[in-house]
Amino acid sequence: MLLPAPMRTLTRTASRALCLVVVGMAALVPTPLAFADGDKGSGKKKSDDASASSSSGPSPEYRKACQLGNAKYAARDFPGAIEQYRKAIEISPKQALGFYLLGEAQLAAGSLTEAEAAWSRASLESGEHDPVLHARALFVLADLKERQLKWDDARAAWQAYLDWASRFPNANAFAGSGQSRQQVIDSMKKQDKAYEIVRQRIEETKGGSVFTDLSKSPPAAH
Repeated sequence: MLLPAPMRTLTRTASRALCLVVVGMAALVPTPLAFADGDKGSGKKKSDDASASSSSGPSPEYRKACQLGNAKYAARDFPGAIEQYRKAIEISPKQALGFYLLGEAQLAAGSLTEAEAAWSRASLESGEHDPVLHARALFVLADLKERQLKWDDARAAWQAYLDWASRFPNANAFAGSGQSRQQVIDSMKKQDKAYEIVRQRIEETKGGSVFTDLSKSPPAAH
C-alpha cells in the first residue's frame, strides 16, 4: 500500500503535514489514504491494459509515479512533484488519488486555481466508491474557499463536507471541524458587514459630507 506524502491535518487552521512513503506499513501512519479499489482485497485479476487498470486498481507504473511524486514533495521540489503526479494521471486518469496529490503539490507551489481544479476532479473521480478520499477532497476544497475569502462558497463547501460525513460515517470525516469552520465564517461575514459600514462612512468623509478637520469647521452659530 502506498501512502501519499502530502496529507492534510484536519485542524482549525487546516495545516498540512508530510507523511513518509511507506510500503506495507500502513499501521505506522494514522488515517492513511490508500489506493482505491485495487488495494481493497477484492481478489479480481488485474489487467496490464490501461483501461482495466483504471477500474480494477492502480498499475505498478502508476504507483511508481506517485512514489516519485511523494519523494519530490517531501524534498520540497514541488514542480518535480507536479510533473510526477501528472504522469500518474496520464497512466490512470480515473484514479482519484493522483488528482488529490496533484492538488496538494499545486497548492504548495502557490497555484490555487490549479489546485482547485485538481481537487474538484479528485472529488468527481472518487465519489461513493471511495468515500474516504472524497471526504478529503471536500475538506481541502472548503479550506481553499476560505483561503480565497469566498465566505458564502466556503460555508456551502463545508456544508457539503458535513452532509458527506453524515451520509458516510466511516469516511473518516470530522463533523466538528466543518461545524467550527462554519461558525468562524459566520463571524467573518459579520465583521465584513460591520467594516463595510465603517468604510462607507470613511468614503463620505472623504467626499466632504463630514467635517473632521476642526480648523476647517464652519463657524459656530451666534
